[in-house]
Amino acid sequence: MRFKTIKHNPILRPDPKSVWQSLMVYNPGVIRKNGVYHLFYRAVGAGWISKIGHAVSGDGKKFICDKKPLLSPEMTIEKNGLEDPRIVVIDGLYYLTYTAYDGFSARLCLATSKDLKNWIRHGEMIPDWDFKRAHGFIVPWDSAQKTPAAAKYWSKAGGIFPEKINNKFYMLFGDRHIWLANSDDGLSWRPTYKPFLKPRLNFFDSAHIEMGPPPLKTKKGWLVLYHGIENKKGRIIYRLGFVLLDLKNPSKILYRTSKPVFAPPAGHITSGFINILPGGFKAMEIMEQKNLKKFIKKTAQKRELPRIIFCNGAVIVGDILKIYYGISDTTIGSAAVKLKTLLSIKK
Repeated sequence: MRFKTIKHNPILRPDPKSVWQSLMVYNPGVIRKNGVYHLFYRAVGAGWISKIGHAVSGDGKKFICDKKPLLSPEMTIEKNGLEDPRIVVIDGLYYLTYTAYDGFSARLCLATSKDLKNWIRHGEMIPDWDFKRAHGFIVPWDSAQKTPAAAKYWSKAGGIFPEKINNKFYMLFGDRHIWLANSDDGLSWRPTYKPFLKPRLNFFDSAHIEMGPPPLKTKKGWLVLYHGIENKKGRIIYRLGFVLLDLKNPSKILYRTSKPVFAPPAGHITSGFINILPGGFKAMEIMEQKNLKKFIKKTAQKRELPRIIFCNGAVIVGDILKIYYGISDTTIGSAAVKLKTLLSIKK
């Protein structure tokens, strides 16, 4: 494991006194502006509807949360929540991608802002997307994907490249496979239906894969962190790997790790069972907080729960790469590595 977790973890926890983020805070995107870290995270509270929260920090470790959610469900496709934000800035405009969920399918959406405070929603990024045509597949443990709508429209996890390439916007997106898309204006997107990255048999990413943070520009190429998911005798494990892409041609893969560079640290209680354990969401919805904690602890001891870290946010500060990730779909952690060390990996 190349990344090292910081001693302040978790850096953000649910706030029992805040109704909208009293149960879970996780899966954050991050951007650094004028020396200030801005964290955009998924929050769950009363009603079990995900919203997007915002927090700031001067050192990237101690964050102060806004009192109100940044974005709450408004559109019909958002009625069951806004999930897993990722953020970049291009030519002074901030692009925030997120997953909208209506109870039937996940849909990749976009909002933009000039000041990180006032946001314009643009709806679905790829409204004509056909998940089945794109060779998407369903994993047996994800109950959210077992609907006719999901088989058709399922899209999520969009990481926009932080600058135009050959005068076009580019984005990597998706789970199960990862696909490439481009755009002339950053709003209307053209996907390629042939998967750009696929799972690999007998590797850490053998079950399926999912996009991580937006790509990061380095001297050696575009650094793209992604989630590799493995099914080890029925127990699901999420870990991070990466690919390097050509700076001038993002469809050209220069390198792909054969081993993970970050995994759930030992000692973390890893839940993330809402969609994976049958009836997990309903169980959480009706449980009191104290009973929920007992349930998670019991199932963790039985090794029934998946081991999950989920990273939407990464930022390069000097020669250090910092990542921000969801711990067990419950809290937020951070880890770091020297960029030179990470890019020197040969296997």
